[in-house]
Amino acid sequence: MTSPPNQRPGRQHGFTLVEAIVVMVVTAILAGTTVMFIRRPVQSYVDNAARADMGDVAELALRRMARELHTALPNSIRLSVAGNLSLLEFIPTKAGGLYLAVEDNAGPNSLSFTQANRLSFDIVGPVPSGAYAIAVGDSIVVYNLGTGFVDADAYANVGGNRATVTAVNGSTIGFVDPYAANNNPFANAFNAAPTPRVPNTSPDHRFNVATTPVTFACVNDAAGRGTLTRYWNYGFQAAQIDPSAVANVSRALMGSNVLGCQFTVAAAANQHTGLIGMSISLARPAPGNAALETVTLAHQIHVNNTP
Repeated sequence: MTSPPNQRPGRQHGFTLVEAIVVMVVTAILAGTTVMFIRRPVQSYVDNAARADMGDVAELALRRMARELHTALPNSIRLSVAGNLSLLEFIPTKAGGLYLAVEDNAGPNSLSFTQANRLSFDIVGPVPSGAYAIAVGDSIVVYNLGTGFVDADAYANVGGNRATVTAVNGSTIGFVDPYAANNNPFANAFNAAPTPRVPNTSPDHRFNVATTPVTFACVNDAAGRGTLTRYWNYGFQAAQIDPSAVANVSRALMGSNVLGCQFTVAAAANQHTGLIGMSISLARPAPGNAALETVTLAHQIHVNNTP
């Protein structure tokens, strides 16, 4: 069909190819300029967020370690450093109390340090309950002085001052030597052959209820790929070991990207507390740089070392 003679065809509207290209070029220039202005603030925000995240991981790890170390059995904290591996070990406690002693002349259920077949004792005062209740399999420890002290080392696997709970009946606790059936470990010193020793009694008749040892293991790595791991359920060991090599050990990762850890243990026999120092450094690659960006936190706590 043709248009009437007096009617002109309608004009078509749009952009030419040249106009579209010009708009695209101008838009790209404006976008590039905008990116140059906002790139640094955005990168700064990302870097600050990454540093804060590393700081949170380090602080959470140190706080958890400090909280657990406050429950340590007196004089049970020991430290081993070999190469890039640091091992901080302790025996956690869950409760404590006073035992009925023979010298109290209060009946047959006193804790004996001379009779090898006496396998129960009565608690004086309130019996721990709830989360602190004494359970079968827990350990009873009396007057722990630490590694190297004969008859006063809870880690020792011969003799020692630690018994395993076998029964709980009201305020009466049944126990046995964990390494010798039907034997009272607290009487080992008195019955030692060929030379009997002075029994390892507590001057205040105190005992602690302990669970199995725990180790915080830190692997230092110059590239920031180390780890901080908590190990448990590997049993009592007379000499400190690397628990990662123990079959079926329980473990929990507390921190990755570890550059290094430094632990210190200072305890004096004439003081009531020991001082534990802990520091941890985490690292990550710095943006656009081969160097590492690090965050280091340090913490000190006092722990009870009065047995």
